[in-house]
Amino acid sequence: CNGNPPPQALLKQLWREADYRVAADGGANLLHVLNLLPDAVVGDFDSLHRDVQKQLPEKILFHVKEQDTNDADKAVRHCLKLGFTEINLLGADGGRQDQFLSSLEILFKYAPRARLIIWTPLERMEFILGTWKETLPPGTTLSLLPLFSGAEGVVSQGLKFELNNHALLPGKSPSGVSNQVLSNPVTVSIKEGQLLLVVQHSTDHT
Repeated sequence: CNGNPPPQALLKQLWREADYRVAADGGANLLHVLNLLPDAVVGDFDSLHRDVQKQLPEKILFHVKEQDTNDADKAVRHCLKLGFTEINLLGADGGRQDQFLSSLEILFKYAPRARLIIWTPLERMEFILGTWKETLPPGTTLSLLPLFSGAEGVVSQGLKFELNNHALLPGKSPSGVSNQVLSNPVTVSIKEGQLLLVVQHSTDHT
C-alpha cells in the first residue's frame, strides 16, 4: 500500500514468501525504487507516478475508477477474485491515522472471506473469528481488541491472563490489551463476533 514504507527486511521477506504480489496504486512507486516488479498494480492511479507507470507492463495495470473504496480495498478485492485466502498488507496506514483506521475496517469487512494481516515495524494485526491457533515465542505481547463489534464466548489457552467464556465488548471490561504468551500452542476460540488480534513481532526487521 501507499503508506509509510515498511522495513526493507520485512518487505523482502514477505515478498519472497508470496505467491502473488500486488501494489495498491502509489505503492508501486516504492517498489520501483527497490527494483521490485509486482504481479499487479491496482487502484485509481491518482498517486502512481506517471514516470513509474510508463515503465510498467500494461498487462499488470488494473485501473479501477470507482471512488467508493480506497486503493487498499481495491487491491484486496483483486486478490479475493483470484481466490487467495491469505493476504498480507504492508504500508496500509496510508501515512495518516484515518487511512490506518480505514485499513482496519477493510480487515474487519473481509475477515469472514480470507485471512488479512496488516504488518507494521512492530506488530501484525488481523481480525479473528471462530478458532485461531498459532505457536509464538513465550513472552510475546498479544492483544485482543473488540474493535468495530466485539465478541462473546471467548476462550483462550496459553496466555498469562486466560479468558474463560468471556465477552470482550467495546467500552466494557475486561480489557484484552497487553496479554502475554506463556505456552504453546496459543489458541483463541470465539463463539460469536470478531476480535482484532495484535501480535508484537521481532524488531530484527530493520
